[in-house]
Amino acid sequence: MPLYTISETQMRDGCKRAIEGLELWLRRLIDDKLTEAYGQDYLNAQRDDGSRVIKSDLAKILAERKSQESTRFVRQIDASFLTDQIQIICNPILYKEHFADALSDIFPKGTDSTRTFLSRLVKPRNALSHANPVSVHDAYRVLCYSMDVVEGLKTYYANNNMANLYNVPTVVRILDSLGHVVYLSSSNRHPDGPAMVDYSQDEKSYLRCGDSISITVEVDPAFSPDQYEVEWLIANVGGPRITGEKFQMVLSDRFVSTRFCVVCRVISNKNWHKIGSCDDQIDIAYKVLPPI
Repeated sequence: MPLYTISETQMRDGCKRAIEGLELWLRRLIDDKLTEAYGQDYLNAQRDDGSRVIKSDLAKILAERKSQESTRFVRQIDASFLTDQIQIICNPILYKEHFADALSDIFPKGTDSTRTFLSRLVKPRNALSHANPVSVHDAYRVLCYSMDVVEGLKTYYANNNMANLYNVPTVVRILDSLGHVVYLSSSNRHPDGPAMVDYSQDEKSYLRCGDSISITVEVDPAFSPDQYEVEWLIANVGGPRITGEKFQMVLSDRFVSTRFCVVCRVISNKNWHKIGSCDDQIDIAYKVLPPI
């Protein structure tokens, strides 16, 4: 569908999903390749000659971002955005030793073409993040370039027997009205079952009757919203079934509990599901205090 025939909101939403999907896949590539070569602390690793694998200024920036938003960024690489990822991937040494095999089919002319094409997405990416205008030309570029890279990486992982055994939509980020932001990755979730985010022991996150709580999830943008449904339930207590990527309710005294658990389930349109009746499940726990 020509982009000029849809609303600006629809165009921006599609572009944001494409960019977020690209950044997720580039983080995965960087983490997989550099962890294998240098261990989990690759951002601070040194080569045999004493030189740093990653420049100290970039490692410092990522460490500071993670420190400032530790609940949002599980790993330091989760704090990397497109410009940071370009700096890592397009380092000539790192590209040749670690990334060329995954990216050569997408960018056959090597690191220079990789840097050129990815760098063209930085300006529209920043505009989308700061609610600034994006031209239709830039939107086409974002959609085409991002999808080319993501599809190329999917093919690479599949050809190397590294693809997910279950290719299903999963939650990649959780935000709530208390200000928490959590990125989900293999480092903070069980690969074969539900994930847990627990705020029930955090005094700053205690809730009380009459409070309202809202939780928003973002599903892997590689999947279109029409491929799955998101539903919300209240564990043990019961309550209304809510659908959509946002859960919101005012807490009554029936929800008083040392462990008030909101359950988010992602259910694909397929006839089978990874976890029995759903494909992903996140349990988000709070403590709800009784009325004063």
